[in-house]
Amino acid sequence: MWREVLAQVREANASLRTPGATTPRRVIDMRPVWRALAYREAEGKPESLVRAAAFRRVLMEDALHLYEGDRLLGSHIGWFTTALPDGLTRAEVDILISEHRARGQRDFWAGWDHTLADYPTLLSLGIDGLLARAKDSLRMHSGADEQVALRGMILALEAFSDYIIRWADAAAARGAADLARVARRVATSPPRTFYEAVQLVVFTHLAFESEGRYAMALGRVDQYLLPFYRRDVEAGRLTGDEALDLICHLWVRLAENEGVQNICIGGLTSEGDDATNELSHLCLEATKLVQSPYTNLSARFHDGTPEVFYHACFEVIRTGVGFPAIFNDHVLIPGLVEIGVPVEVARDHCMVGCIETMLAGRQQAWSDGRYNMALQLMNAMHTVRGRHDLSYDLLLDAFLEEMRLSLAAYCEAFNAYIARFPTERFPDPFLSALTRDCIARARDINNGGAEYRRMHGIAIMGLGTTADSLAAVKTLVFEEERVTYDRLMAALDADFAGCDPLRLALVNGAPKYGNDDDAVDDIAAFLVDWTSRECLKHRTGDGGRFVSAMAANTSNIPAGKEVGATPDGRHAFTPLSDAASPYFGRDTHGPTAFLNSVSKPDYHRVLTGSVVNMKFEPEFFRGEEGERIFVALMKVFVRNRVQELQFNFTGNDTLIDAQKHPELHRDLVVRVSGFSQYFIALSREVQDDVIRRRAHIRGPITPAH
Repeated sequence: MWREVLAQVREANASLRTPGATTPRRVIDMRPVWRALAYREAEGKPESLVRAAAFRRVLMEDALHLYEGDRLLGSHIGWFTTALPDGLTRAEVDILISEHRARGQRDFWAGWDHTLADYPTLLSLGIDGLLARAKDSLRMHSGADEQVALRGMILALEAFSDYIIRWADAAAARGAADLARVARRVATSPPRTFYEAVQLVVFTHLAFESEGRYAMALGRVDQYLLPFYRRDVEAGRLTGDEALDLICHLWVRLAENEGVQNICIGGLTSEGDDATNELSHLCLEATKLVQSPYTNLSARFHDGTPEVFYHACFEVIRTGVGFPAIFNDHVLIPGLVEIGVPVEVARDHCMVGCIETMLAGRQQAWSDGRYNMALQLMNAMHTVRGRHDLSYDLLLDAFLEEMRLSLAAYCEAFNAYIARFPTERFPDPFLSALTRDCIARARDINNGGAEYRRMHGIAIMGLGTTADSLAAVKTLVFEEERVTYDRLMAALDADFAGCDPLRLALVNGAPKYGNDDDAVDDIAAFLVDWTSRECLKHRTGDGGRFVSAMAANTSNIPAGKEVGATPDGRHAFTPLSDAASPYFGRDTHGPTAFLNSVSKPDYHRVLTGSVVNMKFEPEFFRGEEGERIFVALMKVFVRNRVQELQFNFTGNDTLIDAQKHPELHRDLVVRVSGFSQYFIALSREVQDDVIRRRAHIRGPITPAH
């Protein structure tokens, strides 16, 4: 039945984007309108109460939409309309939207989205349990600010409960007694069954979406849903097939949202044991069946990961959906512990957005930004131009100084930006109510309520480009003296016009990252270590940490437009290397050499995370032998302490044909960077970026060192 619901979801979402066949359709998102009306009605009250009132207004105005045959309630379709409600003109709607915009709200940098609820606590206590805690805290905290913060949380939780009751009533009116019964239960009480737990997760995710939050994660679903699953199975209330069907319906809910929604499975438990279980495998199976790019599945591995989990992940990855991306617990957990996170909390981390690290339900929302390392190198190269004492060490020192100053400026700019969002003007009552320990501390999530402070990731772009460029200068200019520095700079200024022999020498005569060559791999390792340490020297204005990333989605494309020709032979204003991967097409020595190279940097201080893209022709992993090779590759990944890997198994012939004939490839999904997407939905620039990655062909996998 979930397949029929998925078809309805796609049709409903298409109706929000596509004009009608005969009458042009102007779709209006009513959420800002409803919030603005609430702002007017609650004007003069403390801001936490105003924001909670706006939250309630959206939930109470939602024109609830139920899909035929759905096993889960909850849809965003009711927020959108093509016909204005009675009593509102288009001019009045525009005024309300302007008022909403003028009042403002937090954004990604200020800690608005890319996070998730404390689902274990929510499922354990239920909404009424959280309300009881908040009311107890209200009695214990007499400060005016504390009282206001808690009252906002209480109002938001009460609105959430009432919203779920609305869904129960709507289901009952449609004759869906089972759906109504489940919804009515979780509107107040903690869930007792797997079905009820999944439904409460859906409602929570939808409530976050009602606020306009993007890239909200589900976290470690195979951990916090497991007790419900096992109790039901043991009691004979649930079979594995029934649970799988329900997870597929949950994945369909995420497909309606169409955002980057991270789901984490596997890894270690808080106690340090293997965490993979029956639900881990059901999540993989649901991902393989639904084939949606919006279920951004992340699988954590460690030395004790069972063999069967490797094979199960492979079965999903080779469908071409790009999931799961695989992560190494032995890299990230030590880094979190090193900055003061208790080991049991570090082991319970998950990912939000693409690959970003989150202490689920325990800290402020994630944010990150972009930092163009290749641009700083070129600035340094121009700075030292003409120096009579020029050497590689002098250039490197100048480069590091450029990065020190520009990273400090980045951090200063970020702190100035978030200072524009004081808690008294921009409280966050609903997220605070669902974040440990805001209720107990009687404080907003962005005012010391969260158990842990924020982490802001600085995405260091252009690792492969920069490492290759430094290696080329070091080799051809200073070691082999095949070209003078001045001649190299003149060629770069001209974008190699009339300098083809020199460009070919730079491309072919210097070592390239991705080929197991220490001459360049050691440079990449140094850059990863230096930038991660430098980021950790800085603190956010509210006491959080700046941490590095080696992942920037598709920003390598606009970042390349900021940078002229580079000494690796790259032409001016073309894309930089992708995330932490080697530069496109220069990893020519096969997948073993590729893995050897990307395992040399120490990523344990890269606490945002990294992205390494590997691309294979489809025949590489066909049959039992192909599966054996891939599992061997994944074990090398774990043993060599690579932080992250992700895969595309779609050949370039298919991708090129999809560019030419998109109507024939509407369901083709590819891994882009830290996310997957329908290939034909990508811009031509991003499509080309995916195509230019080297696709490895079948060859021996030798032991990596």
